[in-house]
Amino acid sequence: MKKILILIMSVLLIAGCSVNGNDVAPKDDKAQEAQNNGVPEDENSQEVQDNDTQETKKPVMAPDFELKSMDDSMIKLSDMRDKNVILNFWYTGCGFCVIEMPDLQKLQDTYADDLLILAVNVGEKKEKVQAFMDENNLSFTVLSDEDMDVADTYGIRSFPTTIAVNKKGEIIGGYIGMLTYEQMEQLYGFFE
Repeated sequence: MKKILILIMSVLLIAGCSVNGNDVAPKDDKAQEAQNNGVPEDENSQEVQDNDTQETKKPVMAPDFELKSMDDSMIKLSDMRDKNVILNFWYTGCGFCVIEMPDLQKLQDTYADDLLILAVNVGEKKEKVQAFMDENNLSFTVLSDEDMDVADTYGIRSFPTTIAVNKKGEIIGGYIGMLTYEQMEQLYGFFE
């Protein structure tokens, strides 16, 4: 659990949209240390990587959760082990979240046999989210985290935040901030 918190704190180096309206999440000592240890930086996003050597690297398991999708079916992360999963934490009032949605749809369509996009909407009512999805012709799976419990479990403080979870349930990478399609493809490339 400690390692997942360190990993998630590393994610929070650069923000897209933040909950409190700031453009950049505050940096603590651990986040600064991660930045100084060679975590790559891009002008729009921050990739999360573990700097341990391959021999000593222990997998970080994604915390399991169960949320309702827009069609009221329950989706449990651990039941999705037959696919690689990209978790995208977002909300409709986040401009950067909205801008990357068509590229998330394109990624889902391109890798439909092997990839599942789980767009975790944080803090909004189902009706508002469904209207947004319909208006923008988006069909990937959206989960409702209305109470923000899953976002809290993952330590999400800035939006969008995207996390890659492989078929074993391990977190293998992630970004904070808006992604281009090319960055999404790079994230997909982390899957074995």
